[in-house]
Amino acid sequence: MENSAIECVVNRTLTSTPSSSTSGCVSGDDTSEGKTSIPPSIITAENYLTICDDALSVSSVEDLTQAVDHCKDMVLESPECSEERKWLVRRLIELRFRLQDMKEAAKEETRTPTSSHSELRVLLGHHFILQTDREPTSKRHCDRCCGIIWSVVHSWYQCTDCKYSSHVKCLPQVCRVCAHVQVTENPTYITNICPEIGLSAQVYRCTECKAHITFKNSWVEPRLCDYNGQYFCPNCHWNSTAVIPARVIHNWDFEERKVCRASRQVLHLMIKLPVIKLERLNPRLFGFVDELTQVKKIRENILLIKKYFILCKEATDNRFLWLLNERQHFLECVDMYSLQDLIEINSGVLLDCLEKIQAQFTKHIKEDCKLCNGRGYLCELCDSKEVIFPFDTTVCICQKCSTVFHKNCWTRKKQQCSKCLRLEKRASILLEEASGGAENHSK
Repeated sequence: MENSAIECVVNRTLTSTPSSSTSGCVSGDDTSEGKTSIPPSIITAENYLTICDDALSVSSVEDLTQAVDHCKDMVLESPECSEERKWLVRRLIELRFRLQDMKEAAKEETRTPTSSHSELRVLLGHHFILQTDREPTSKRHCDRCCGIIWSVVHSWYQCTDCKYSSHVKCLPQVCRVCAHVQVTENPTYITNICPEIGLSAQVYRCTECKAHITFKNSWVEPRLCDYNGQYFCPNCHWNSTAVIPARVIHNWDFEERKVCRASRQVLHLMIKLPVIKLERLNPRLFGFVDELTQVKKIRENILLIKKYFILCKEATDNRFLWLLNERQHFLECVDMYSLQDLIEINSGVLLDCLEKIQAQFTKHIKEDCKLCNGRGYLCELCDSKEVIFPFDTTVCICQKCSTVFHKNCWTRKKQQCSKCLRLEKRASILLEEASGGAENHSK
């Protein structure tokens, strides 16, 4: 009987919050999963203090400390990679934040009895901070109810991670997991173009707030998110637009299309993350877009130049590699791109920038630095005294020993590396000597 009572309280407190009325609301931009419900397997009388928000709101520091310890034990006992463990880990974070807030508030009240509690609220991965600035600023809307936030009049919260904004009164109804949490847990793009599943598969409800939506009702029209292919109500989809990664990857199409609010937040947070293996997803694209081939070649050259700069004190002191500070992945690999990279390749901005940086790098190696210049190569296949480098356009590099030759010489010698031939000959001589010595020793 006690378990049933606890389950009723928990379900009332932490299950998905009903959506607010959408009639007469301002259109918005919201796409995310609904509020995560408590896994049924962990709802017991013993877990009441750990999982119930009503109990936590009146708990003491000792009770919260006990709840944190109990939640840690539940995390360790739960199956790995299960929904129960994921929910419990998020719950443990919320409990720890609330415990920290309560301890800090107790200290403040000891020094100043009239002081208020900390204004940090942790909810569904969001870290909400109460905004105290009363100065009139640009127009801002609540991400939950779509109403205008008048900062001079209203108190409001904003997530420090994803910038989700909410009236104080709307905070308990927030049903979207923080976009920053989603990006951290799964930093990948949807690579299918608008994978629409149909309104019937959603049971004619908004993907996020679960409000009823139908094409027969003009007040709550279903709006399709071009990124994830799901339908949303006007409260959760403000007809905001964004570049769709899947359309860029498959069609080289950079036209902005309508997306829900949550998708827009995810795309905004991921735009500079190098998570797109473009050549694996669409290798033919490099044959149709010349700028991609040029950028790839420059990136290969930058990795070769990096080997020179690592050993050069002057290059380190002048912080040459920091010219690529916003694109550190260019110094690590060739095949990873961010969405921002592809947008700037299409506009021509990135290619111009990389060409200038490459020119500055090569000038240092060939003209300004004797140490770097001394690490160049002389072609062993001809009598030329010209110093050549791996990043020159007229050279070929042996894949086995990385020796550099003129491209014409390499072709004329039928791609036979003189250094590799010497090494093979020397190895065979040493092997013969070793085998001969072994025979003499046996006799």
